[in-house]
Amino acid sequence: MPSLFPFRPRPHDCEWVGGRYTLPKPVREGDALVYPEVDIWLELPRDVIVGSQITDPRDGVSFGDALKAVMKQPLEGAPRRPARIRVAEERLAKAVRDVVDSDVAVLVAPVPELDAAFAELARAIAPPPLYATYLGGGTIPPAVVGDLFSAAGVLFRTAPWRRVAEHQLLRVDIPRLGVDGACLCIIGGAGESFGLLLFRSLDAHRAFAAGPPSSAPRNELRAAGPPREAALLSLSFDRKKDLPPEMLEEIKQHRWPVAGGKGYPVVLAVDADAMPLTTTERDVRILTACTLAFLAFFARHGDLFDDELPEPASESFTGDDDVAVTLTAPYGSNELFDVERFFAPEEPPRPRAGRNDPCPCGSGKKYKKCHLAADTASPATAPEAESAHEMDFRLVRAIGRFASARFGDEWLGEVDGDEASLQLFVPWAAWTAVAGGKRIARWYLEENESRLSGEQRAWFAAQERSWLSIWEATAVTPGRIEVRDLLTGERRSVHETLGSQTAVARDAVLARVIDFGGRSLFGGTHGRPLPPTEAAEVVRAVRSKLRVRSGEVPIERLQDPRIGRFLIDEWNDVVAERDERASKPPVLQNTDGDPLLFVKESFSFDAAQRAEIERRIGSMDEVDDVKREKRETIVTFARTRDKTVVGRVFVGRDSLRIETNSERRADALRRRVRDACGHLGRDGERTTEEPSSMLAAAREATKPTPRMTPREEVLLRQVKEAHYHDWIDQPIPALGGKTPRAAARSKKSREALDLLLRDMENHENRLPERARFDVGWIRKELGLVE
Repeated sequence: MPSLFPFRPRPHDCEWVGGRYTLPKPVREGDALVYPEVDIWLELPRDVIVGSQITDPRDGVSFGDALKAVMKQPLEGAPRRPARIRVAEERLAKAVRDVVDSDVAVLVAPVPELDAAFAELARAIAPPPLYATYLGGGTIPPAVVGDLFSAAGVLFRTAPWRRVAEHQLLRVDIPRLGVDGACLCIIGGAGESFGLLLFRSLDAHRAFAAGPPSSAPRNELRAAGPPREAALLSLSFDRKKDLPPEMLEEIKQHRWPVAGGKGYPVVLAVDADAMPLTTTERDVRILTACTLAFLAFFARHGDLFDDELPEPASESFTGDDDVAVTLTAPYGSNELFDVERFFAPEEPPRPRAGRNDPCPCGSGKKYKKCHLAADTASPATAPEAESAHEMDFRLVRAIGRFASARFGDEWLGEVDGDEASLQLFVPWAAWTAVAGGKRIARWYLEENESRLSGEQRAWFAAQERSWLSIWEATAVTPGRIEVRDLLTGERRSVHETLGSQTAVARDAVLARVIDFGGRSLFGGTHGRPLPPTEAAEVVRAVRSKLRVRSGEVPIERLQDPRIGRFLIDEWNDVVAERDERASKPPVLQNTDGDPLLFVKESFSFDAAQRAEIERRIGSMDEVDDVKREKRETIVTFARTRDKTVVGRVFVGRDSLRIETNSERRADALRRRVRDACGHLGRDGERTTEEPSSMLAAAREATKPTPRMTPREEVLLRQVKEAHYHDWIDQPIPALGGKTPRAAARSKKSREALDLLLRDMENHENRLPERARFDVGWIRKELGLVE
């Protein structure tokens, strides 16, 4: 046998422990669900992972070939071969002996070190727990949880659900914690599940209220994709006997105050699919701040919840930690996204009234409890240290009111879109809408220039130079986002405090960037960013509209209000299509196109006939594998032409069970088994189960697991590194069947390859840093460095 190494090095005085494991979560390959396998190699005594590779079991990659690849190119250190190799099974040992020289000892023995490493990986990709600990496995300080308990105790004793109905929603804004337009719902009016729900947005609340999400299969490994964003945070109360012992022990150890036997607070975070997420310190801080602010709001405005048509109220509260929370009730009364109210003319001054007289506004309240404070406050003026965003807010409002008075309400055109769209549309319309042959903002400036400060006039000039476009984040650091215009090629370094807390590299946003005072700022941004692939759909639509197929789009073309409106409409359409796809359950089929249905059919027989039945079934055509376990023999059937597994037969002591994933496959395999076994088996019983019910049961049975450890994150990264090392030479459907390496050599395919890599970077940037795969390595290897 030819040597693996040209210079035949002596075996290193170390032992390699290897194994092949099946990952517990399937991935989708076309119409099939495949359980990938992972080969892991650990070098002792240094306890270093020298190799890991994910393989598709259908590819038939030899365990020995995988070892050869690791010895040639280990994850750590120079190419080498060990003095000893230990594996757990004889079949693996045989594959190893076929590729190593005779002076390398190959042992068959338990591999507890490797089993432990794989167990950590399996735990890492398991669904997160509903709750098992208040401290998040040590990631949440006890003092933070203590603050939550204190606030929750007051909430439980106040019991606002006695007066507040679930449909009476409040808007919540907590800028310091990145909460914008969240939706607060008080639950408990029905006499159960007391507490509060904080939805990420009004749309998220509507989605939950519409009914349970579709039971879409969780086909991808959770740790290998972007982290799911919390659509809902919940603070509810359980009885002591319903809490896990771990949580009760934490309460006892840290002496957190509890309001009563039924008042044990529980925090829960779930995503848009109602799947539980691991609770973070930020989640706990948000719920604490929200609870304290609501209690203060309820104390001052409790009467608001007694009226069918309450007068809107909005108030900010700042806690001891300097976190400001703004509550607005009812939700939707916030002026920024109520366009008609936002641009409505100023109300005329009210006649003064006595403190105890009825308020002239007609609310029926006493003047001192209604408008006295507002009427006696100083006139609203721009503060000396007004920020650019605050100045923009006031000027946008003034321009809109000027436009309504001069040109009527039709200047705004048709207003369509949700809150995420309107937060871009409102300022864009004020600065770019045209009437009477020129921009309304220019009309306003010409008539009011003498009343504006120098800074305000400079802001008008900056707005005239700006344009609406699709900007991709190329790098994100606290307080700053580096962006590239996907249409004009322009680049900017944008000062952005809140956005930089949630954005990641390769997010695409529809926005106007304002160059002002030596800095660049976002001057209106659509509330829904898109990943690169979907943003590219809008880019293609705009280029087609402008008839600029390639190259840089001239800035002046994007300053046309008609193109701006087209951009907004296209972006809204892609967002809506994305939401619709997410809301629809997929049509589940097997590789034959049959509806996916898990079918089990059982037969009984005399125990004395077991050996004969096993012999007959084992001799049938298309038997792919026979595995004998302690209690039963498992026979796997696969089509010869494409190796597709069509079913399995389990033979026990006195019973036989057929398992398939469709009715048609079940009927065919049953006929073949009955023909093979003849009179030996007795009539059986068939049961079926929908994939959705199995998923629901799996969710219900989810057991608490700790969050990923640093070693687990590193292991996941190493697995991906091994996978992508081979990926660049594998045919990819998204590249027209070309390999990434071949696509990089084709001018026509490089654009598609670059888009695919940007999507990968966007996903990886959402993972914990230790678990991220550096896509830049692929770019360097393929010569696609930006």
